[in-house]
Amino acid sequence: MNSDNQRNAAKLYQEDIVRLKSNPKVYGVVMRCWHDPEDIPFPEDVMVDPLLRPLKHGEVGVSFYPGGKREILQESELQLVDRMYQPGDLLKKSIDNPRAGIVTSIDVKGRLEHTISGEEIPGWKGTDDVECSFEVDMGDYVVYNDWVGQIVEIFDEAVVELSSEQLVRLPELSARLAVGQRGNNIIPHSVSGVQNLFGFLLGNGRTNAQDTVIAVKRTVLAIAWLAINQSLTSAEAATRNRPQRFWYGSDLSKLTLVRRRAEQAMRVGDRVLLKNPNQSPATVHGREGDPAGSVTVRDLVVTETHTMVNVLWQDGTRDLLDCKETIPYVNPDEYDCWPGDHVIWKSEDGQRTAVVQSVNAVERTAQVRFDDTGATELVSVLELDPHGVSDWSAVAPHEEMGLHRGDCVFIHPEGSSNGVEKPMVPKIGELEGWVREMTMDPNGMVIGWRNEMIGLGNAIAEHRGRDPSVEEGKIRRPQKGHPSLHWFGEVTDLRLDGTVEVMFPDGISVNLPLERLTRLYDGLEQLQEMWGDDGSDSQDDESEHVHGDHIQFWAMGEDGQWVEDDALDTDNWLTDEEEDPSEVPALSPPAPCDTTDPETMRAQMEFFERLKTDTMNPSGDVEDSPDALPSDDVQAERSSNGELPWKRFDILPSAPPDHAFHASTPAQTSRTFLARLSKEYKILASSLPDTILVRAYEDRTDLLRSLIIGPENTPYEDAPFVIDWQLDSNFPHSPPIAHFLSWTNGNGRGECFLPDTPRCVLTLIITCSKPKSIRGRESLPFNIGNMDWRQERELECFAVIVTTSVCVYPGTRLGERTLVL
Repeated sequence: MNSDNQRNAAKLYQEDIVRLKSNPKVYGVVMRCWHDPEDIPFPEDVMVDPLLRPLKHGEVGVSFYPGGKREILQESELQLVDRMYQPGDLLKKSIDNPRAGIVTSIDVKGRLEHTISGEEIPGWKGTDDVECSFEVDMGDYVVYNDWVGQIVEIFDEAVVELSSEQLVRLPELSARLAVGQRGNNIIPHSVSGVQNLFGFLLGNGRTNAQDTVIAVKRTVLAIAWLAINQSLTSAEAATRNRPQRFWYGSDLSKLTLVRRRAEQAMRVGDRVLLKNPNQSPATVHGREGDPAGSVTVRDLVVTETHTMVNVLWQDGTRDLLDCKETIPYVNPDEYDCWPGDHVIWKSEDGQRTAVVQSVNAVERTAQVRFDDTGATELVSVLELDPHGVSDWSAVAPHEEMGLHRGDCVFIHPEGSSNGVEKPMVPKIGELEGWVREMTMDPNGMVIGWRNEMIGLGNAIAEHRGRDPSVEEGKIRRPQKGHPSLHWFGEVTDLRLDGTVEVMFPDGISVNLPLERLTRLYDGLEQLQEMWGDDGSDSQDDESEHVHGDHIQFWAMGEDGQWVEDDALDTDNWLTDEEEDPSEVPALSPPAPCDTTDPETMRAQMEFFERLKTDTMNPSGDVEDSPDALPSDDVQAERSSNGELPWKRFDILPSAPPDHAFHASTPAQTSRTFLARLSKEYKILASSLPDTILVRAYEDRTDLLRSLIIGPENTPYEDAPFVIDWQLDSNFPHSPPIAHFLSWTNGNGRGECFLPDTPRCVLTLIITCSKPKSIRGRESLPFNIGNMDWRQERELECFAVIVTTSVCVYPGTRLGERTLVL
């Protein structure tokens, strides 16, 4: 690494475990880094979290343990203790090393101390030495009667020791508390209802900084049942009714807990128990005969971890490394792939499926084994599609290409298949309707199923000690070698012959063909997508924020800080309400038509004959635009002066074979489709800035390609951002599909500002065709795959989109899959 790169390279990343150099006993978790992609900042008047302010170069935001103090510090003030990886994560040895690796497994050891007394346990303890003190946690999978469900909410009952050494019970919704937590925020300030109802809190219930949690148990679980055993016959499946949503009391013993490897690993702050209780210190609280009785605490807390990672490199070699010798690979190239990955090889003659054998990251070549012949050949990685985005199937909601380490899968019986063509893999997991229901009214009161859950939890707490039926049963764990759950498992590795290594819940591993596997669609992943999309509670507020009388605009100031920009006048932006009579009117969705129909073919020929003159010499309002495209002679002259050596918009005879959607079925065009497209072409021909190029194609009117050159004085200066587009016959009433491409010589994908939820932000460069109009910029939150495309204002639909900077959170990698914008 050269000196400049070394000086500017990040030293810490999100979720790193660190400690203060000035006080090595103070540990923390990195929450934000100066190099993280940043979203538009919160207004200062609502910035209640000290970590929310924009970070300067070299700064990180840290949450310290155990008090939870949050502070922004310089990287130089902190020492890296451990780096948190899980199977499937990507890493490198250094930022400028083109070779990347994927984590296949981890081995975590931890240092422990007693949660109350602070007594340290000598030496390092591994996963085999401890077990989690909580039987279950949010997001855990459970199995009952051939159904797989996921815990989506928990009702806890905690025992708290007050400063007077009195023990009280505190029932509450959520998994907020853990053994050993201390402070005056343990007991909520509004405890009068609990006090009167249960009589647990004596006196006036005043809180104290010495209030300490000494026990926590899960009393009620809300479980969303996602999918059923895929090895059952139809007749068998018909007899397995979907189980109930709430589980408590003795019924908990009917559930079997299924945890993935990543969830079994120790993390700093976890509460654990030694499997050999004789090795664990204990403290006793309360007195026999008290309402809450006496409680013995053996819970330990993980104070420090050390992680070793098994890494599969792109060239096929494997290493066992200390995680501190690596860095997270946060911006993978869209062509990055690893041995065992299923890919599609694309050429002018068609496409073939293959399995990657090895990758040369420097030469950008790969050895692949073709499924149809079994032959191994050397190909360019630029000819490979590792993510299944070369066809419309990529945006199908229930299919994805291949599997990944860490995926949970259902196993179909031998001799049967998952029902889709290899290498596509279906995903199943129906999130029940009740999970999506609103559980908070406008006044902030809990309603719906969560309110019902609170009632159950409070009733259990009220009868505790008087009614044995409320006592919780012990949740089962899979037994080693027991085949009852050999229809469900976790992907642990991908083999070079295309088979998949799957580990059953009892720890037994088998190799299975891809076509016998179906991926489980995680319920919390669905909830996250729903909340980030149309399920957002703030959706109405955001709509008002965008379309209301006052719109806030933010821009990066000269000092690198975000500032509010009031200079943009939205009144000058062109909307469809301002269209002149010569423009094409709003369209109703066109009916599909046969592209071989003579009338349609004639319309297409007329369309392109007209476009060859109209788009290069636009008429009407477009011609008067101050940004109108110069004539070919003027362009040639500017090219000789080095100012504009290209056409910003052009129509080429045919689409290139490497276009992301070249292999897809062409959209069925109609006269209305072509009329609208003609209008968009005119705007593109007149309103694009010099750093944005767009190409259309005569043989594929549904395809376009845009190139955006990174602007000066930004981190993306001179960087090429290529986006391939496809329109369907219903455009503009349905949005284009976009596929983002970039190349950085093997050092990762050129990445836009990417914060860390699946939510997206569009920075729209509004290109207006009215002489009085100006270019404006508007930041609009929107929802992937569920955007109100017309936005009630229908800004020049496609002309807006192709001049867009798309900001997507890392969980939604533009370089890895196609998005319906």
